[in-house]
Amino acid sequence: MIDLIERARRYVAKCPPAVSGQGGHNATFHVATVLVNGFALGEADALALLREYNTGCVPPWNEAELIHKVKSAAVAKHKEARGFLLSGDAPHPSSGQQQIHTSPCPLPKAARVVNPASVTEKFLKGFRCTEQDLVETSLVRLDGEWNFDGALIVGALYQPGEQINFVTDFEPTSERNGKSKARPKGCGLTAERDQLVARFAESGTDSSDAGAWLRMNPVDGRGIGDANVTAFRFALLESDTLPLDLQLSLFARLPLPVAAILSSGGCSYHAWVRVEALDLDDYRRTVSRLLGLVARFGVDGKNKNPSRLSRLPGAKRVIGAAGDGIQRLLYLNPQPEQRRILE
Repeated sequence: MIDLIERARRYVAKCPPAVSGQGGHNATFHVATVLVNGFALGEADALALLREYNTGCVPPWNEAELIHKVKSAAVAKHKEARGFLLSGDAPHPSSGQQQIHTSPCPLPKAARVVNPASVTEKFLKGFRCTEQDLVETSLVRLDGEWNFDGALIVGALYQPGEQINFVTDFEPTSERNGKSKARPKGCGLTAERDQLVARFAESGTDSSDAGAWLRMNPVDGRGIGDANVTAFRFALLESDTLPLDLQLSLFARLPLPVAAILSSGGCSYHAWVRVEALDLDDYRRTVSRLLGLVARFGVDGKNKNPSRLSRLPGAKRVIGAAGDGIQRLLYLNPQPEQRRILE
């Protein structure tokens, strides 16, 4: 039996995120109204779920604004009677039948991308940053040798005892345009956090002609699939369509809890967003909303699985390299807040 809070949470998860300049106030107030009137929740429970919804809003509302919306929804006059979404005869959301609500929020849809570069330019409003700008802003100092970046990121973002997986083996492939590419191959190596830090700190990050990959979320040591993930901590943002300068500036300006930004050594930057999902279902739901929100910028929408590989900082690639091919760590913040890195 699904309890009331979970029913309300599932409903809200299907509501599109609020975006400034696109009816953001009305969207958020609608969610607050659904919680306090439709599901007849108390203000404390409604506020807790509205905070969850707020993680996908751009920009996010502050705490005072969220409280105000809940209180306003509680005293507003509504067309429907309080608790109109609580019909005991209605099926639960998990049943696969018609939903308990009569006018459901549509699932958030990725914006139709016509020209991601133009959309990004409009969002940035002339803002640009360099790799050095991010390095200087990093909460963890990055003034050492680049080939030890693997030890930095593993030591900063994981807990003692957690098992971390990385891969250097690869399979060479060719793209339609004739360019060489490498795909990660095999299960790689899984090691406990402190062992991996010591390994990378002693002789630098492991690498191959294809560089190296790191699985962002810890695993149980028995496999590398989604079922083996033990902490649903990070989601990956990347784009192969935007020019590099726009990618970098975009990741610095998105109001998201970005824990790390690194160069892939090729044609993209990778941003790790801290999501701290509760489980696999929560991760997929949260990341799907996040990727839908940034789809208009040309961010890859396929990175929805928690066992996803990112590039491993400190490695250097030859295949598919751009510039020096170094997978360099540019920004590191173990406790990121939901705000822009650079103003």
